[in-house]
Amino acid sequence: MKILSIANPTGGTGKSATALAIAVAAAEYGRNVLLVDLDERANLTFQLAIENPRFTLLEVASGSASLDLSVVRTAERFDFLPGAPRLTALLSAEKLAEKFATYDLVVIDTASSLSARLTIASEISDAVLYPTTNSLSSVRGVLLAKNIFKDSWQLGVLPVMTDLVTDVISALSADFKILDPAIPLDENTLLAQIENKSLLNFAKTSPASDAYRDVTYFLLEELFGGKTNAAL
Repeated sequence: MKILSIANPTGGTGKSATALAIAVAAAEYGRNVLLVDLDERANLTFQLAIENPRFTLLEVASGSASLDLSVVRTAERFDFLPGAPRLTALLSAEKLAEKFATYDLVVIDTASSLSARLTIASEISDAVLYPTTNSLSSVRGVLLAKNIFKDSWQLGVLPVMTDLVTDVISALSADFKILDPAIPLDENTLLAQIENKSLLNFAKTSPASDAYRDVTYFLLEELFGGKTNAAL
């Protein structure tokens, strides 16, 4: 099992969309995937149209419900663990990670703030990926998150919502790998959110979908030593 956090405490960096896209693409490549909503705003839970779930990450973390009972089985072949607003005090990072052991890959959509939730994610993550736009605030978010994820495998910076990597993102290249291809600005990303679908399901062959698949293939090769299954 590998746990991958998608992290950037700055809002508006495409973090949730990236976490969802990677989960979908990894499932397409044959991996057994769990997507976890660890963001206090529960954006992914809302985007997937899961309202008032009976069991959430809170129940799993507290031990009042099993993971198998709490996950939502999606039509896109990944499992999803809904987020919860009240959580941090009940979390033991080590015990939480143990509950995920039946999956090949766990993708965590992390908190959009410098909070205890982000620290929890860093404690259980094997690796971290930083979605980043061409804005100074998102670049600053990467630098802040790096201090928290200092013990995780730094997979790199993923430029999102841009067709051109400017000097703003390029400035990070001294400390991070800048992943290629960048995820282009694509109107289908917003349309997919409106339809409560993943981009890769809503627009299977859009430029952004293709880019996310390429990036996910690279990530799986890095995480699993080149043992990436063929797309199903």
